[in-house]
Amino acid sequence: MLPISQIQINQKPLLIHTVHEDDKVLLNTPDAEWFRALYYFPWEKHRNFGAEYYDALYEFNKREERKRLKNQPQKQVVLSQSKEDARQELLFNRATMQVDKEKRGDVLYEVAAESKQRMVSPLSISPGVVPFRLGGKRPKCFFALLKSFLGTALMGFPCEPEKVSMLLKSNPSFVRVCGFAPKGERDEYCSRHIPSERKLQQFDQIMSEWGLWDKMKIALVTENIETGAIKIEKEVVGDTTHYYAYSGFETVKYKDEDGKEEQKKSQSKLTKRCRCQDRDKCEHDWVLADEGAGTIVKSITKMYWGHKASIVGFPRQGVPLDARAVLDGPTHDGETYFPHVEKVFDTYPVIEESVKRALYDSACDSRDLKDKFMDKLGLELKASLNPRRKNGITDGLPRGMEKITPYGVVICNGGHEMDYKGMRYEKEKFIYHAPTDTDGEPVCSTCLHQVECCPNSLTGRMINISFGLLPHIDTEDPPMAKRFKAIMTRRPSVERMIKRLKCDIGDDRLSKRGNLAFQAYLDKTMIAFHLLLQN
Repeated sequence: MLPISQIQINQKPLLIHTVHEDDKVLLNTPDAEWFRALYYFPWEKHRNFGAEYYDALYEFNKREERKRLKNQPQKQVVLSQSKEDARQELLFNRATMQVDKEKRGDVLYEVAAESKQRMVSPLSISPGVVPFRLGGKRPKCFFALLKSFLGTALMGFPCEPEKVSMLLKSNPSFVRVCGFAPKGERDEYCSRHIPSERKLQQFDQIMSEWGLWDKMKIALVTENIETGAIKIEKEVVGDTTHYYAYSGFETVKYKDEDGKEEQKKSQSKLTKRCRCQDRDKCEHDWVLADEGAGTIVKSITKMYWGHKASIVGFPRQGVPLDARAVLDGPTHDGETYFPHVEKVFDTYPVIEESVKRALYDSACDSRDLKDKFMDKLGLELKASLNPRRKNGITDGLPRGMEKITPYGVVICNGGHEMDYKGMRYEKEKFIYHAPTDTDGEPVCSTCLHQVECCPNSLTGRMINISFGLLPHIDTEDPPMAKRFKAIMTRRPSVERMIKRLKCDIGDDRLSKRGNLAFQAYLDKTMIAFHLLLQN
């Protein structure tokens, strides 16, 4: 007798295709890119993911059945660890509480996909055709469920089950292009009917836990690189952004290494993943209600409770290559860039040989980090200057000069910024020259301070600044140079990538908790972006 997984049922495809008038209108509407992307959705390329989903669905149903049949102990077991002890232990297990930064381990979140048996053949499924199993209801079509999530993101809504359900219940054209059919009040169950919100939540949970969103994202980016939709560049750019967490926090007091007790740190509240009536005495462990969330400090007056994401992409095209959740929200931005670029190179080795430079903001202005990029990845790291709270210099300046800013900009008494021209290495001097006006003449000729500054100069004032006055300036790569400024003009392109992922096809306020759900949210927005790029 053949096992259930090998029984094949021939399902005849639909031979009648109805075309609605409003579908024709949407196909010719410039503002309905979402409809064209779903109408011409290349489902053949996603057959492997569909087969993996049906296998994961089978494993998921068996797992839930085992939970229902599992005998729960009747007597309550007193928990050996108190809530306060669990709170302190979870606090010191966080990445940002590790004293030795080199031993922190992974800074970025990695999806631990569950293993499963391969039983469904990719060639046996298609839109409307699902694998056969003895017992149970016929499952919903994978391709219809997938299109409903991606279509929600393409329309600018967060690709979460509640938003997907809302659109399926209110937009008939969206229902048809996804592959569903409306359900009447007295209709019996049919796999083509609009799924319930609970079924959409189950689909999203399976795709997240088994790492299918991440696999689909990698496949789309790889395809866009191979087909030329993404041109390989010589530079990559990165930055981090925050999403508002769907949770609260509490302030935890702890002792530091010196035994001082007045140390405080914000942390997600504790909970238990069980339904026991008396959680204080049950045997289950305390866990963080929103793992990965933390206080993200932008400035002294700007602090946010949320999750942090790292973005890496190509600056000239403004195309993100990867979006990755940071394991602990308060992690410093300078610690996320290197492991993320390394992860991108491992995932897409075709771009590693072409990329020669990495761009970032002042969070990565570190000589040790620049050496690490060059030694391990062979990349030149360009970062905006971080003066590290240095004040402007007003003493020991050449005559006629008012101050030197912490960024190496010299300002004269006339309020003009001197142009940086280069340096004399043998004399250890930076060279500055007076700027010119719109007519090409030096501004010194009309300056009120010319008499005391440069009375005999015809070409404008030229000064030399000793290296010692600007010890924090890297003489091998001074940020005042025109070449450095020209390169760094491409760094803000990552802000446009963040805006597209965070605002155009998503939302900055999360509706789920935990790093797993946050990473899945980032993967779904990346999939929608690169699907739109293909169209």
